[in-house]
This record gives sequence, structure tokens and C-alpha cells, in this order.
Amino acid sequence: MGDPGPEIIESAPPAGPEASESTTDENEDDIQFVSILFPKMPKRQGDVLHFLNVKKVKMETESNNRNKNHCGLSKSKKPNFEYIEQPIIEEKPSCSLKEEIDNLVLPDCWNEKQAFMFTEQYKWLEIKEGKLGCKDCSTVRHLGSKAEKHVHVSKEWIAYLVTPNGSNKTTRQASLRKKIREHDVSKAHGKIQDLLKESVNDSISNLVRKQNNKNIDATIKVFNTVYSLVKHNRPLSDIEGAIELREKNGEVNCLNTRYSATRIAEHIAKEMKMKIFKNIIEENAKICIIIDEASTVSQKKSTLVIYLQCTVQSAPAPVMLFVALKELVSTTAECIFNTLLTTLNDCGFTNEYLKANLIAFCSDGASTMLGRKSGVATKLLEYFPEIIIWNCLNHRLQLSLDDSISEIKQINHFKIFLDKIYSIYHQPNKNQTKLLGTIAKELEIEIIKIGRVMGPRWAACSLQAATAVWRAYPVLYMHFSHSYSGLAKRLANINFLQDLALMIDILEEFSLLSTALQSRSTNIQKAQKLIKRTIRTLENLKIGIGKYESQIEDLIKSDKFKDIPFNKSNKFNALPRNMLLENIIQHMNLRLLSDRNHDESIFNYFDLLEPSTWPYEEITSPWIAGEKKLFHLCEILKYEISLNDFREFVNNNIKSNNVSIPTTIQKAKKIVSTIAINSAEAERGFNLMNIICTRVRNSLTIDHISDLMTINLLGKELADWDATPFVKSWSNCNHRLATDTRVRQKSTKAFYENQLAIWNLQ
Repeated sequence: MGDPGPEIIESAPPAGPEASESTTDENEDDIQFVSILFPKMPKRQGDVLHFLNVKKVKMETESNNRNKNHCGLSKSKKPNFEYIEQPIIEEKPSCSLKEEIDNLVLPDCWNEKQAFMFTEQYKWLEIKEGKLGCKDCSTVRHLGSKAEKHVHVSKEWIAYLVTPNGSNKTTRQASLRKKIREHDVSKAHGKIQDLLKESVNDSISNLVRKQNNKNIDATIKVFNTVYSLVKHNRPLSDIEGAIELREKNGEVNCLNTRYSATRIAEHIAKEMKMKIFKNIIEENAKICIIIDEASTVSQKKSTLVIYLQCTVQSAPAPVMLFVALKELVSTTAECIFNTLLTTLNDCGFTNEYLKANLIAFCSDGASTMLGRKSGVATKLLEYFPEIIIWNCLNHRLQLSLDDSISEIKQINHFKIFLDKIYSIYHQPNKNQTKLLGTIAKELEIEIIKIGRVMGPRWAACSLQAATAVWRAYPVLYMHFSHSYSGLAKRLANINFLQDLALMIDILEEFSLLSTALQSRSTNIQKAQKLIKRTIRTLENLKIGIGKYESQIEDLIKSDKFKDIPFNKSNKFNALPRNMLLENIIQHMNLRLLSDRNHDESIFNYFDLLEPSTWPYEEITSPWIAGEKKLFHLCEILKYEISLNDFREFVNNNIKSNNVSIPTTIQKAKKIVSTIAINSAEAERGFNLMNIICTRVRNSLTIDHISDLMTINLLGKELADWDATPFVKSWSNCNHRLATDTRVRQKSTKAFYENQLAIWNLQ
């Protein structure tokens, strides 16, 4: 049978009313009170009567102030004895509950009867593998809208990890009683009980969801505020003013600092990327990678911007997506390649996926990127040997112009003269700036626009600088005639004016082509047509005269130019017009209409999908020569084009121009459009980076800038954006909601007494 004595004494928490007695009396009263409090404790009759007889004298001498004990019984001796003897009649639990307890692994200091007693008294108590837990807390798990500061649901009670402490049986029993009692009266457990009572007619999940609606709505407003700040490129510290206004209007908000705004922006960007890239991977879309390297304006850190162009079924045209902005430890090809591959893998694009779906890589012509021995493109070909390496067409266009200029010395003299004008008007001289303002107030903007011509910039920039000199020509002569006589003589030479007009006509064609190539709707086949059209225009210019050249005679006779004594001095030779145009045409054909990375121009393969380029006089059905190229085209695109569809496509176009396009041909044309022809999007990304990372906001890290760019470039407009899923995922990550009061109060701005005094005037 064992000794049950100590087990009876320790089966309940200590009584409160006897706390004022002496130490000795207190212990004896506890024993008497415990026996009354738990009358149904199944123990041996002899042991129970032994304890009761020992306490009999004490019970008869109790104070008259104690009229009733905690069970509502009178103090008379007889009723006490009669009631206390009830435990002799042992009440057994139901068979199912008893069997359940018998099968449990109990704490080492409890037996089955004690386990039954405590689980009967505390209905929420459960035992699993010798450890205690709370089934109510485990069901609800969190307080939701009833959360308060410093009130948390115990993780140990949720996970059934409560164990006794102590070195002997008595101490371990007391430890468990204390833990059970403390949890039963805890504030968090009480709130859980309230939630369960409210959920009588509803499920716990629905109840929690309804309780959290208010919190979710308040947090959505904060997310919308952060999203708006990011979309408008505003500092995230502006949220403090916006939240302060809401608090003034009666809203309670704990996410009111720039630190919270930064975490929210990080979360939104992460969720956006996760959702978008997951959809692309699931769709098995073909992709093209575009990268470029540059330094931030404020921090002078080398960064790598990564874009991705892909084909998705829901979009009629390829979609350009910003992937990430990464800081580079060094600008070597090895470092750039490793950063690129790691970033793509982190976004979910595994090497296996890239081998099956990466079709092209585009960057500028820097040796680090496209070097044939150790460039990034070469390293990519080692991993993915079938991809297309494409040099940005806009950079190639500029290089064709630079190659032509370098072969003609007279152009260098022309360039040096315009650079001299640039250096003069960009000196920090206040007197000179004031003089310019008085001489050419109406043309001051054009003079400021005079930049470097034929430099390492795109054609549109050179055109802007040359046009600014053309429009400010009379004012420049007036200014130079007072201070720079040599420059004034050069401007008075009619050969220089003719050369300027010719260069503007050439640069205008280059600028038109450069702008068209930068368009997001321009694909590789359209670009080929635009390049050929520009070459034809330059060939026509070689035969005739351009728009600005035809204006020279009228300008010299006009009132604006009447003060300039034009002459035709042999000291300043004119540009060799026909030679310059011929060189430009040759270099454009060499750099833009041929592909050095392939034995045969890649345009010839893509022309299979463009009936307007077919040699119809040579085509027979079936088109054998075309079908031979078709096999190689499928390898390039990593997509199988049905031979039957191609033959049907050829037959239909031979018979008629307006025919339906087979499905596989449509998909192939879409994949061809996925190949990026320039890195203009990366340039736009760097422009946005410099707008975000100003000298005022130079504390932003590269990762933070990348998050802000993600929201700005991938996010919908604020009116169309729904913050609800982002707030729910924020809550699921155990972040605090806007109405959570368990935060440190923000410090208020000090308002000095002198400032406050003026408002107390009467």
C-alpha cells in the first residue's frame, strides 16, 4: 500500500485564512484544512483516522472567528468527523478515463490516483510522456486582440514541457502543485479561458481571425503608409510624422518609427520576390539575364544590378523584372559571376533550372563582362554552354561612332574645341555666370546644357550638347569676342558652322536609333530593322544634305547672326564629309549587323519566324533549307518547335499573308522577344538607385536600397495594391501588429517652458 501520509498533505495548495497563525499552529491548520478541502481523496482508513485524531484537540480549540471552513462546513467536531470519513468510500473514475490514465506515462512523483485527482480539479491539465501541459493554451496558442504588455502564453505549457523540480519526492510534488496553481491563476491563462468561452458557437481559428480583424486593419494602414513612402522615394523616417497625425486623430499605433518602417519594407520586398519568382519557376518560363556594374553616388560602393526578362503565358510581351542590387567586394569577373549565381540561386533559380531555361545573357561591352578569356560571359558559358551572349546594342552603336571619329583627325579638333567651350562654362566663376545671365538670359538654359561631345556617353547626350552650341551660337561669339579671341575666330569660320550642322544631323539619326533601341517594346528583330533603316538614312545623307546643313545660308543672313563676320579661312579645315559618313556606315554594319560570338549571324535563325524576311523565290514546299536551320533554332531557344507547325506556317504564308500562326511558332516568337537587346533597363535601375541613395540618405545599406527598388519597380500602384496578404504573413512571422501595446513608448519632443508660455497668455 505504501505510505500515503505525505501525499495527502501535499495534494492541494496552502490555505489562505491560516496565514496569520504562529508557525507551529500554521502547519497543523494546513493539515486539517487540506483534509477538509479534499474529502474524496482515496486513502487507507487507519491512516486518515490517525491524522484526524492527532488534530482533534486543535479543532476543538479554534477561534470563534472561524465559523466556516473553505468547503462551507461548520466548526463542530461531529460534522467534521462525519464528513472527513467520507474518503473511506472510494469513488472510482469511469472506466474510459481510468484506462486512459493507466496508459499514461506519469511524472515520477505521482501515481494514478493523484493524476486523476489533479486532472479532475483542473480540467485544462493534460499529461503527455511524463510531462504536464495545458490543452486550452495549446489549442489557442496566442492571445490575439487580448494581448497585453508583459502578458505571454507560456511556451512550456503549450508544448507539454512542464516537469517537476527537486531532489526528493516531497519537493517534486510541491513543485508541480506550485506550477499548476500559478498557471491556473495566471493572467494569460485567464484570457485563454475567456477566448474559449467566447468560442462556444464558433471555432477557435474563426474566433481568433475575428478578434484580429481590428489589429489587421490598423496594421494595413501602416503598411499602406510605408508602401506610399517607398513608391514616392521618400525617406522612411517620414512615417513618424504620418503616424503622429493618426495618433492625434485617435488611432493607436506601435509601428511608428523608421526602424519599424524599414522592417516592413524588407518584408514587403521579400514577399513580392517570393511570389513572383515562384510563379515564374512553376511556369518553367524562359529567361534572359541583364546585369551592369556601377557605383553609388553617395557611398562610392561598387554595386551589381541584376534584371531578368522572361516570357509568361498571361503577358502578351516579355516581362522585365528587377532581381536585386548587390554590393561587390571587388569588380573582378570571378566576383561578379559568383555574386550573380548566388543571387539567382537565393531567388529559387537553381542551376538545373538555369540549364533548361536560361537562353541569353546581356551586358555592356566591358572586358570584365564580355571578355573572351575570363569575362563573366565566358564563365557563364562554362556552366550553361547553349546561351546567347549579347552585347548591348546602344553601347555598340556608340562604339561604332567612336571608331569612326578616331580615324579622322579633323573630328578630334572639332571635339577639342567643343570640350573647351564645355570647360569654360562649367568653371565655378560667379562673375562669368553673371555675365552669361546678362548677355543671353533667354538662352542661359541652352548654355548650361553644353556638355562633352563625342565622349563616353550615349548619342543623345552628345546631340544635346551640340544642339545647345547651335542655339547659343550668336551669344557665344559675343562672349568670346571680349575674352577669348581665338575661340571667337573659330566661331566666325563658316567651315566650323557647316561642320557643326553636319555633326548635329548625324547625331540626330544616332539619337533616334538609340532612343528606339531603348524602348521596352523593341525586340531583336525589330532592332535589326531599325538599324538597317538608320544606315539607309545615312547613305541618303551622303548623297544630299541634312536638315541643319540646309539652314546655314538662311542663318548667316538672319538678324541673330548679322554681327558675326563669317569668313572661310584655310587655317580651319572642314570635315571630310563623305569619308566620315562612309566610315560610320561601315562600322555600323560591322558592330550592329554581325554577331562575333557565333559562326553565322544569329539574325538568320530568327528570320525563320519572320515571313517578311524570307526569300520567297527560293522557297519550295517543304522548305528544306529552312528546316535545317529550324533544328539549330530549337537548340538556341531550348524549345521544341513542331515540324508540322513550321511546314503549315510556311505553306500558309506562301499562299496568303494574313494567316493564323500555329501554337509552337507563337511560343517561339515570344521566346525570341525574351532576349534583351540592351542594358538600358539596368541604367534605369542605377538612376533609381541614385534617386533613393542621396547624400542625405547615405546611411542606407545596399540591401535596404535593393528592397526599396524592389517595391518601386515590381510593386503595383498604391490604389491597386492590397496590403492584406503582406500583413497576414507579417503576423505569421511573429511580428507585432500595429495595436500591440507591448512596446516601449517613444520619446516625446521637449517643449520648453518659454515656448509654452506664449500659449498661456490671457
